[in-house]
Amino acid sequence: MRTVDPTTPEAMADRPRFHGDLRDNSPVAQSADGQYYYVAGYDNVRQVLEDHSHFSKNWGSQLAPMEHLVALNQDPPDFNDFKRLYNSYMSPAGVKRWSADCARIAEEVIDDFESLGSGDLQALFGKPVPAKVTARALGFPEDRVDMYRRWTDSFLDAMIRAPDVQKQVMDEMYAFFDEQFELKRQQLRDAGIETPGREHVGTVIDDSLTSVLLTSQYRGRYLTDEEVRRTIRGFFIGGVDTTGALMLNTLQHLLKRPELWEQVKANPDLVDAAIEETLRIDPPAMGMFRGVVKDVEMAGEVIPKDGRVLFSVLSANRDPNVFKDPDSFRLDRKDGNRHIAFGTGAHFCPGAWTARMEAAIALRIFIRRLPKLRLNGPVEYFPTINFLIVRHFPAAWD
Repeated sequence: MRTVDPTTPEAMADRPRFHGDLRDNSPVAQSADGQYYYVAGYDNVRQVLEDHSHFSKNWGSQLAPMEHLVALNQDPPDFNDFKRLYNSYMSPAGVKRWSADCARIAEEVIDDFESLGSGDLQALFGKPVPAKVTARALGFPEDRVDMYRRWTDSFLDAMIRAPDVQKQVMDEMYAFFDEQFELKRQQLRDAGIETPGREHVGTVIDDSLTSVLLTSQYRGRYLTDEEVRRTIRGFFIGGVDTTGALMLNTLQHLLKRPELWEQVKANPDLVDAAIEETLRIDPPAMGMFRGVVKDVEMAGEVIPKDGRVLFSVLSANRDPNVFKDPDSFRLDRKDGNRHIAFGTGAHFCPGAWTARMEAAIALRIFIRRLPKLRLNGPVEYFPTINFLIVRHFPAAWD
């Protein structure tokens, strides 16, 4: 079996080329450090996501196995019952409850930096807007952006490089989460409510995902704090980093080709097409991990039981067997709806509709407020192997 190293400067400098080489020449390969196996190509990745008899999320989606069988870390059929707790709340119709807040936050953030004329849009917009919107959706304070930014940056940086550091970040996050849970529980106690239910969400306590989880029954019982923490962490990390990346990755594609920026400005309805094409060609989450339940043969190779697999969404979304002209960014694409940037099957990303809504609102506001927007230098990314997250986005709009 071929060994590959996604951390080399060459691989980091051209991620699409690295993942395309995996798909075309070694769709199953082992990492150079021996810690996991890569799986590439559209059909192979779908198999990892949908074949729970061989590939499991029971130990989570990070490199280091953690929180066994807790909340999101389950496979069907058990996971299906858990998913019902938040599915309707996070549906396309459900997330519209935050659309006005998303627009308000985006407008306020632009108010703060518009007069500068130029700057780093990651620091000025790409972090604070999704951080504030995610805080609103979770019922957390909107004014802790610096703390949220530190957590999510550290979590991403340590995910592969230093799992022990990642665990320290999680412990700090969980301590904060527990404080927020207790504030809501105290509000319920103060109102004399001993058996809270969904009818108390938006009445006694705030209308937020955290409130939903604290008041919902799962198989005849309330969720444990461990289950609520794990669920909130998934929404928190995804809501801040990957949503911000979706906004800025889309913006970069449009600004790199000014004719596309002009086209979208003239017809803002194309914003949705631009977002979907960005999800396909530059997915913020390039891949996640699964555990191997038993030996499995794939692409002529055997992946052994108890191994960890990193599936390559980037290679799948650019697979020429599925997408015509896969390496081109096209607003008129007809086959783009087959992308799997949010996964597929039971573990389809529950934050998908929030991310799409936030990105669409933000981009339409950019068009209206900053029509002269342009790149002002190279965009830089965090050096992570499975996320495409912007670190610096130099731009001008004067």
